[in-house]
Amino acid sequence: MKNLIIISVFVISTISLKAQDIHFTQFDNNPLLLNPANSGLYEGNFRFNSNYRNQWAALGNVFETYSASVDFGLLKNSRQQKTTGIGIAAYQDIAGSSKTKTSKIDLSISQTVYLSSFSDLSLGVTFSYVDMSANYNGLNWGSQHDGAEFDQGIASGEAFTGYADRALDLSAGLLYRWSENGRNQLEIGGSINNMATPSFTILQQEDYIPMRFNVFAAKEWVLGNSKEWAIKAMAFFNSQKKAREFVVGGMLRRSFGQSSRYTGYYKTTDFYFGAYYRLGDAIAPAFKLSFNQRFLVGMSYDITLSKLSQANSFRGGPELSICYISPFYKMDINSPKNFQ
Repeated sequence: MKNLIIISVFVISTISLKAQDIHFTQFDNNPLLLNPANSGLYEGNFRFNSNYRNQWAALGNVFETYSASVDFGLLKNSRQQKTTGIGIAAYQDIAGSSKTKTSKIDLSISQTVYLSSFSDLSLGVTFSYVDMSANYNGLNWGSQHDGAEFDQGIASGEAFTGYADRALDLSAGLLYRWSENGRNQLEIGGSINNMATPSFTILQQEDYIPMRFNVFAAKEWVLGNSKEWAIKAMAFFNSQKKAREFVVGGMLRRSFGQSSRYTGYYKTTDFYFGAYYRLGDAIAPAFKLSFNQRFLVGMSYDITLSKLSQANSFRGGPELSICYISPFYKMDINSPKNFQ
């Protein structure tokens, strides 16, 4: 019975304290998870994103998070700018020896209104299916300790082997963008997650996932008169019940090659180098490579700065992100009027 109480408290606390839900250090490289208003908001035919995060392997119990998404511009205006976008995403988080698993499938829809030639405003909503489960067969119990070590061959005496539950959820977001030349843009957005406060029953105890509020901002500045060098600053804040997370990031960009401001065809390679800092928790050096503004790969590594560093020797974990944007079909240019 004592073991039952301990595991119940642990599992329920995991849900209550999982304030960040599924999250990544490179939050700006996961647009649909960041804000549903990002659905279809890019220049191209479709966009594919994939992310992988491995955390706290030094503690012996790996925490792994996967994600993949694809989004499209469903409807466009007469200038071939996206008005309605749609996106589909799948996320999975696997934690600890119990393989506590959180899986989500998201369907996002967004609508964009163009305020001027330089700015737009987008509203998005996400409908989610959430699946949570755990497997206790791989856990060690006090009754299995033979005085020297844990022996899985000894019966644990516990009658339960895990749990599984499902729920539906809803999220919404708003995003404002301003850009003078298509690259050095300002983005400010916010979203509300878990609006349906989905509930789960674990070991006959019911709990729910509280709403989470996110705010995000990013801005890029060209350094000097050259377009080859630029710096991008980012900030992300989320709040869920009593938990808070604040992340700031800065990336220095060096561009190689040339690009056309009229056709939208870029022949450049952009190299980014910088870091993310999660307040009171970790710093993550990062670099990214972007080819022709169509294919991007990013790497970062969390270095733990909190008290947990005494247990994991400052080793937080690596993270990988990949993005591919399919270009527009080739456009025939017969007259400068086509640029309009």
